[in-house]
Amino acid sequence: MSAHDNYVVMVSFDGFRWDYADLYDTPTFDAMARNGVRAIRMIPSFPTQTFPNHYTLATGLYPDHHGIINNSFYAPELGGVYRISDRRKVQDPDAYFGEPIWVTAEKQGIRTASYFWVGSEAPVRGTHPTYWKTYDGSIPYMERVDTVIRWLKLPMDKRPRLILLYFDEPDHSGHDYGPVHPEMGKVVEYLDEVLAYLRGEIADLEYGDRVNLVVLSDHGMASVSPQRYVNLYDHIKPRWVEHITGGSPVSLVDAAAGCEDSITVSLNKVEGVMAWKKNEIPARLHYGSSPRFPDVLLMADSGWSIGTGGDPSVYTGGTHGYDNAFTQMHTIFYAEGPDFRKGYVQPDFPNVEVYGIVARLLELKPARTDGDPARVSGMFSTPD
Repeated sequence: MSAHDNYVVMVSFDGFRWDYADLYDTPTFDAMARNGVRAIRMIPSFPTQTFPNHYTLATGLYPDHHGIINNSFYAPELGGVYRISDRRKVQDPDAYFGEPIWVTAEKQGIRTASYFWVGSEAPVRGTHPTYWKTYDGSIPYMERVDTVIRWLKLPMDKRPRLILLYFDEPDHSGHDYGPVHPEMGKVVEYLDEVLAYLRGEIADLEYGDRVNLVVLSDHGMASVSPQRYVNLYDHIKPRWVEHITGGSPVSLVDAAAGCEDSITVSLNKVEGVMAWKKNEIPARLHYGSSPRFPDVLLMADSGWSIGTGGDPSVYTGGTHGYDNAFTQMHTIFYAEGPDFRKGYVQPDFPNVEVYGIVARLLELKPARTDGDPARVSGMFSTPD
């Protein structure tokens, strides 16, 4: 490592919708926008769920190409259903295709660190970040920031130049209260304080002016209601289905032999839900070609919920996972530091570009991605 190398700290606030900084009081986010780059919106990949999108941010690949096609999905080669709550599956390197940015960096001699990023608990392509954590959501947010700063204060021969940091809010509160609620305002304003603490600690470093800080999220949030609920088994026969994974608003169906048409034709007559056979999914979703993809995709209409029974009153508050063209699913991108322009407003862009942004900041030779660097070239302070 050279004494003049720059650093990247990439922070995700899960479920931070693109307009929260306009809806609530966020002086630190506003300061980042003035001092650096703010995207009008960053567009998540479909499905607009946490694990698929965090791994897209890490790889620059659509979920169809990196293998994490939903928060849960049936994968026979993994021995059953991948679920985000299944620690063995989460830590299985065979679950993850593509090359995450920490693997690219480590292969090229750059130390990395991850505080809870999706995929970093598994030795993808035989490689972990130099420093990484097993997920524990009980660890206080300021303590996470303190650990990041300790990493940045390590001796130069041990110091990571890329650090990824994850926070599980405001997603949890968004599910509980919906995106527009006084309690959500309190949570977003607390996250602004967390960001202020991180920015201040970085600024106090001897080389804080060489740190590029990138703040983003995986998806937005939309309100739901028990009045907008479809019980799938009111419209299709259970014997038409082998497996359903994923839940609401996106479900993946392994159909019984010859039943794909019965499922899609029946559900496409129902208000609040859409159904496609995998070879008929709209191309703009970049979805359905993965070897893990089953026979049928079910997607609730914006603001609707789908399920297979139970009490519809649970569908309150907010959720995500919908069509990524739905603007309430769109999210944030802020960045500041020596390699970014000041006061620059970045037009909307898809989140497959983030891997390439980080690779450029660290002067890495990138792996193949689904991105196009030209879409985001205007945000940098120096030309290619």
